[in-house]
Amino acid sequence: MRQSITLLLAGLLLLTGCSSIQSEASGVTDYEPLIIAHRGASAVQPEHTFFAYDQALEDGADYIEIDLRRTADGELVAMHDETVDRTTDGKGLVEELTLEEVKALDAGEGQTVPTLGEILDWYGSGVYYYIETREDEAGELVMEEGLLQLLDQYAIPRNQVILQSFSKDSIRTLHELDPELTLVQLLKKKDAEQLNEKDLQALKETAFGVGIYAGILDEATVDLIQQHELEIHAYYRGDEREWTKRMLQHEVDGIFSDNPAYLMNVMKE
Repeated sequence: MRQSITLLLAGLLLLTGCSSIQSEASGVTDYEPLIIAHRGASAVQPEHTFFAYDQALEDGADYIEIDLRRTADGELVAMHDETVDRTTDGKGLVEELTLEEVKALDAGEGQTVPTLGEILDWYGSGVYYYIETREDEAGELVMEEGLLQLLDQYAIPRNQVILQSFSKDSIRTLHELDPELTLVQLLKKKDAEQLNEKDLQALKETAFGVGIYAGILDEATVDLIQQHELEIHAYYRGDEREWTKRMLQHEVDGIFSDNPAYLMNVMKE
């Protein structure tokens, strides 16, 4: 992780007698957010495919983000939408298709839809995972236990995984299953705009951070969340180029990116 590099550099600066004043004068900053590859490098490769994940890691992402859906026969697959319509050459609800049916689809450039197990088996403990859970179409929790079983099956260290969800019930359940999990409560725009002290105190009982829409980032909101010692991971909708500088300006702790190479270049400017 680049955070380790930052600590090493800090130690070297101390050894050479550089002061913080000198660092500020030279424009050096220790701000370095986590880069979370949103569905992999989904701006340049078919989302949620090994092409997208490989590209993201090659481009310097800290985490690969994986949305989960559950098939009719109970398998967890990497898929954002409730249907396969947008990202494959098939049609239908994921939860109404078997794994065999999902695997028969083209997810782009000849890639198939990967299962979570396949992803964990391929990358193992060599990468960091940012995984999103969600309720099924009936509003039921169907994947939390299966997800943790897969992490154990493939010996993925808990400190290499962040789990996120818009579902407060899912976050609560995950926390109950394993209090040591690193959890991020995703917030819809309306909920984030109405955040108050009581909400943040409640969130802190289970989550270490919040996922917040970049469009509502302002100094007051950032200060309020940080006062409660919660991390801020910002996501956006639409063209990444419209949001990147805003997210960096507010020095959020993590940034979702469809194109980690682009984000890295902006950070170097």
